[in-house]
Amino acid sequence: MDSYRRFPVPPSLAGVAEHAWVARHDGGRQHAEVLLPDGRGLLQLVRGTAGQLVEPLTGVTTPDADGLRGAWTHAVVARQTGPVARLGVQLHPLGPARLRDGRAAADTWLPVHEVLDADVAASAGDLLAAGDDEGAVAVVLAALAARPRHSGADLDHLEDALRFVDERRGLVRAGDVARDVATSLGELHRWCTHLLGMAPAQYLSAVRFSTFVRESLGAGPVDAGATVATIEWFVEAGYPPREVERFTGLPPVELRRLAEHLAQRIGPPAA
Repeated sequence: MDSYRRFPVPPSLAGVAEHAWVARHDGGRQHAEVLLPDGRGLLQLVRGTAGQLVEPLTGVTTPDADGLRGAWTHAVVARQTGPVARLGVQLHPLGPARLRDGRAAADTWLPVHEVLDADVAASAGDLLAAGDDEGAVAVVLAALAARPRHSGADLDHLEDALRFVDERRGLVRAGDVARDVATSLGELHRWCTHLLGMAPAQYLSAVRFSTFVRESLGAGPVDAGATVATIEWFVEAGYPPREVERFTGLPPVELRRLAEHLAQRIGPPAA
């Protein structure tokens, strides 16, 4: 990655977006990063040579292009091979539901026009292509702030539940979360599947894995090679299986398998 800049979002986007970023790659060499399954969605605009998103376990690839991404429940490799500028808005876990009338789908890409008018996306894309990162981000954030958003008691209760999870780095059980917000496991499951697009256990696992990697590698783009090294070190350290799953969200066998497949996907794409 040749450059990466993070931008704050205004208070008017609280509960919708957490931050924005612009990443640029000049295409002189291939770059691979890991998109973490952190329970967050993403709004993205891409101008230039679209890269590839690679499923580590299957090798299935899709273009890394414009779109509204639901929260990932598993790690994905992003490979950039040509000159490209990417603008992203990391959404609050409930951002997609608030922007789309209470509907959310994990592990899914939707058209960017689900939340941005075509003329807004085109204007921001032109600014991004021209090198005006601040202007492009400002256009997108202003449009999101002006967009009507869904509200309701379920969203408010689930926001409290997710805050409890995030503050504890995912190191809690679904039962602990339900008790903290004074609800049943069944009701918590209903909120999560409808408003997050995933079960509570999937969200907990995603937060644990993301936190585990971030604590080693820090904020910003997640280098694929460093991620593999971090996973391999943790697996080889010999912690009891229950502790491995508790801190990483995955049992040792799955964690080792993920590291092996990530390593395979770092190389150049097939011609």
